[in-house]
Amino acid sequence: MLLFVIILPLIPCFILFFINKTNMNFIKNFSLFFSLIILNVVCCLLFKFDPTVADFQLIYTNDWLNSININLIFGIDGLAYVMILLTAFLIPICLLLCWNKSLKNQIKEYCIAFFLLEFILFCVFASLDILVFYLFFEAVLIPMFLLVGFYGSRERRIRAAYLLFLYTLVSSLVLFLAILFIFFKFGTTDYLILKSIVFDITSERFCWFAFFYHLL
Repeated sequence: MLLFVIILPLIPCFILFFINKTNMNFIKNFSLFFSLIILNVVCCLLFKFDPTVADFQLIYTNDWLNSININLIFGIDGLAYVMILLTAFLIPICLLLCWNKSLKNQIKEYCIAFFLLEFILFCVFASLDILVFYLFFEAVLIPMFLLVGFYGSRERRIRAAYLLFLYTLVSSLVLFLAILFIFFKFGTTDYLILKSIVFDITSERFCWFAFFYHLL
């Protein structure tokens, strides 16, 4: 069920890819309709979620790079579900904000960028492997760069897009080093395993600083 929710935003991306960009009314209506479908499916996910359980639920595991102990592991707790629900709620609002805005036949790319962003954010909030989390977290920059750079409302949007990309990428290098440190020290980036490991005080402080610095 969780995997279905995660990949659901890719369906409108695929369909919109084959739609003629001049058919703007259909693209707008279809995108809004499908974004509301995703929102309803995410709401239905609550019926599969037990709020009385503190651990991660609806876990999906796929042996991605099993030889080096890096796997695709998705699961949600209460906070992750709220963030996924918030993302699904905001996407239709973002699509409505451009409803009467002239995008010069670029509405197709605009909607695809938002659905791609929604997919990546679902992966970020549900990922239980910190290296996979890092990869998806950085992948958010791609649709965000396009949305800010091409669809921003001011002339300085190109500069804003580059600054957003560069600042986030540079700050993430420290986080990437911390993840590599964890991998080579403990042999895994699986959060479910790492949370049962007791870090020494030096390693704990370094990792805390790296993760906190990335949020600044």
